[in-house]
Amino acid sequence: MFAREKPTAERDARLDPYRRAAARMLLDGREAGLLVTRVVTWWEIAGPPWRRRAENVREVAEWMVWRIGSTGIPPEDGLVGHEDVDEELADWSAGVFRLYDDVYALEWLPPEEAEAAHREHGWDAGEG
Repeated sequence: MFAREKPTAERDARLDPYRRAAARMLLDGREAGLLVTRVVTWWEIAGPPWRRRAENVREVAEWMVWRIGSTGIPPEDGLVGHEDVDEELADWSAGVFRLYDDVYALEWLPPEEAEAAHREHGWDAGEG
């Protein structure tokens, strides 16, 4: 199989605050979890096997939730779909995160704390 270069997407400036961010998640005023976010390139593969190509290349926000303490919040992750990005980013910038039937308040961490959160709970966890 021939190796192909990873496609690159046009930078989506709306995602800049969430490229490598983290926030405390509060439910009823109590810390319930940790949200970590990053931005990844997403694409679809099209064409016959001998001439594959990347289509609909774009940046998307990816998120991961970690439980803090004994709360009932489940560890979860996901991508913000193209059709949901405006609504989701409006929620995040307003300090809101919706997961299942719950609405969490977000307290965004400063960059140094966000980096530490990514090392401990994000996609970097376990590397070292």
